[in-house]
Formats: sequence, structure tokens, C-alpha cells
Amino acid sequence: MKLKLDLHVHTNASGDSLIRLDEALIEAKVKGLNGLALTEHEAPSKVRGFMRGVLIIPGLEVNTPIGHVLVLGADQWRLKPGLKHIQIVLEEAKRLGAVTVLAHPFPRTLIPSFTLQIRQSGLDAIEALNSGTILFPISSRVNIIVSLKFNIPMTAGSDSHIPRTIGYAYTVVETSSTGMEDILESIRKGLTEVYGKPSGLKAKLEKKIHGKKFEQFSPL
Repeated sequence: MKLKLDLHVHTNASGDSLIRLDEALIEAKVKGLNGLALTEHEAPSKVRGFMRGVLIIPGLEVNTPIGHVLVLGADQWRLKPGLKHIQIVLEEAKRLGAVTVLAHPFPRTLIPSFTLQIRQSGLDAIEALNSGTILFPISSRVNIIVSLKFNIPMTAGSDSHIPRTIGYAYTVVETSSTGMEDILESIRKGLTEVYGKPSGLKAKLEKKIHGKKFEQFSPL
């Protein structure tokens, strides 16, 4: 089966997002999504499984020297907030059976030494499409080229902080079931297709005007 999943969404549990959980569920249904990954800043979402027919994948977004990393499938987390060495993050994710994804890696993917670092790091995937990324058409193309060149699995997510942009980018995952372990393993194996469009300047302004300040995770 194929599942349509937005693998990068922040609710108001992140502090800088305006999205309530009930709003996220409504938007997911409206956009025809099968599920969402709730990737809160530094502390994982405690929501897991199906809610109102929408699959919720718990997760978080953490800060490392090579960039922000999404940890998908984790609803427990022992590491304290703050900059963490990538290997420490990967070890904790492995302990939890979670998938690690380098979030919005452009424009660093233009640097050959950085792409080599991604390949050698042990990350499970890169976020090839992120709706909130500046220069979306160029960034998406570069990220996809890097993924294909180094055989790194791809994901896509909206990076939503306001409700209406949920589903602007999404990952189609080919999986044998809707079980969390099967979905995560499919991502690791690269059984994914990525689709999306940019959220646009208006969405960025909406977040800036109405969202709460969260300096540590300001846009790259």
C-alpha cells in the first residue's frame, strides 16, 4: 500500500507554531493525507497512532552542528535541549528505533564536502522537499540530485507552523502496513516518492506576525 504523509509538521507544542492538534487533523483530512509526523522542537510529540482516521507519527526536530535533524517515530527522548553532536542524536534515535532525516539541507547541499558528510554521517534520509525553504524549485532539484547521487532516501514535509500549509509537501511511502515499524523501515529503504510546492512569502509573514519568537530554531 501507499501512504501519503506530511513528515514535518509543528503544532503549538513547539512554541513557535500556531497549529492546534485538532486543526492539524482537520487539515490532513482536507488535503487527503493519510498521516502526519509531528516533529516538535527538542521534545517529542506524545501523540501516536490513529486519531480521527489520521495516522500520527510522533517525533521531534533537534539541533546538531550539521543542521536540524528530524527524528521520526520517537515519543521518548533522553537528550536535553540544545546543540548535540550528530552521533549522539543518531545513537539515541537508534535506541528508540526511530528514523533520522536531515531537515531543509539546502543551500549546504551545494557544498561537495557537506554532501560527503551527509553520506558518511549515518543519517537515514534527507528532506529533499521542504515547503518553507527559500528558492524552493532550486533547493528541491539540488537536494534530489544529491539524494540520487549518493543513494540517500528522500522525504518531503511542509514544515508547517500555520494550519493551511499542512500538506504543501508530502511523502508517499510504499509500505506493507500502517504499522509504525513498517512505515519507518520503508523510509530507511528509500521506498518513498516526494511531492510538494512552496508555502510562499505570505505564509512566512503570517508565521512572523502571529507566531511566537523562537530564536534557536529561526529559519536557516
